[in-house]
Amino acid sequence: MKFAKSAAGLCLLLAVAGCAGPSVAVTPNESLTVEQRAETPSASGAAAFGTQRVWASGLSVVVSAPRSLAPSATAIPPAKRTAVFTITVYNGSKASYRPSQLAVRATADGNPASELVDSVQGLNGLAAAVAELPPGRDTQIQLAFAVSELPVQMQLTIQPGGQGQDAATVFEGQA
Repeated sequence: MKFAKSAAGLCLLLAVAGCAGPSVAVTPNESLTVEQRAETPSASGAAAFGTQRVWASGLSVVVSAPRSLAPSATAIPPAKRTAVFTITVYNGSKASYRPSQLAVRATADGNPASELVDSVQGLNGLAAAVAELPPGRDTQIQLAFAVSELPVQMQLTIQPGGQGQDAATVFEGQA
């Protein structure tokens, strides 16, 4: 009975959080699995890279801190440097999810940053994430954005159901 009340309370909290704002921030705890972290809500607002965001549907996203990479000569668009992010999507909902539904927009120092595709380095973009993600599973997507050679302040805005479908959440940090 006590567990049922706790579970109901958690569901209610997630539902209210989904209505009140874009998502719930979860401070990463490396000792927890992605599934366990998805069940631990906290405060909302802009999230630092490495923080997990959970939507009321049960879907959650973690955007890693970026790593810098020199693009190959075949990268589109051509760039001197790219910021590469690993986006981990956990499907805590009851239905399958297509990660290609994610809407991801990036800015570098407040200016739009173009997604970079560099097949030579395995950076095929969001369009390559076509496999369905069953409930209770997670997947990782590598996304790269063209940035200047100098360090920049980046923001990634993510909507799991596509632009205009779910509340947006923002991840930010230096790249």
